[in-house]
Amino acid sequence: MYPTVFAIALNHKSQTEHWHDTFLEAPYKALPKKAVWFIKPRNTYNNDGQITLDQGEQYFSGGTIAIVIGKTASRINASDAAQYIKGFALANEISLAESSFYRPAVKAKCRDKSCPVGSMATNVDADNVTIETYINGELKDSYSTADYVRNAGQILEALTDFATLQEGDMVLMGTPQTRVAIQAGDTVEIKANGFETLVTKVN
Repeated sequence: MYPTVFAIALNHKSQTEHWHDTFLEAPYKALPKKAVWFIKPRNTYNNDGQITLDQGEQYFSGGTIAIVIGKTASRINASDAAQYIKGFALANEISLAESSFYRPAVKAKCRDKSCPVGSMATNVDADNVTIETYINGELKDSYSTADYVRNAGQILEALTDFATLQEGDMVLMGTPQTRVAIQAGDTVEIKANGFETLVTKVN
């Protein structure tokens, strides 16, 4: 059975800066006070390196890190999070462009096979790694996880406050505001030191 994949939105500083003024307008009129979540359900999990996109829709690649849960986690503290983490994996959060973070569109986030996940690594510092996205061999994006608003422990503390995670579940740590457009025929590579390259063929 495929894992449940949760994801945190607005966790890169570039996103909070970009959307700052929008959140001060109606209907929100305030910045988010708590973490904003969405889910990549089991139909999105992809470990075969292939994805087929619908014609007429513009999809974007979002290289990120997935926290892989090692045992049941409920209401844990950030300081204790390491004992619940089995490892980390590169992931590609493929979606349509975001227009709302309070209610992310199901269609935008839940396309079949839209969450490619790579091999798990254990000896990495997920809170301080550079993630690079290559399209057809050309570097298109590079950012550091040091610029995340919440680190891995803080993410798990916030999520397990209301959702119990099971062994094998994953939590995506976030993407920057700038995402990379993809189209049929592209080969997408997500790279980071300490991880095996995650390769996705786009059809």
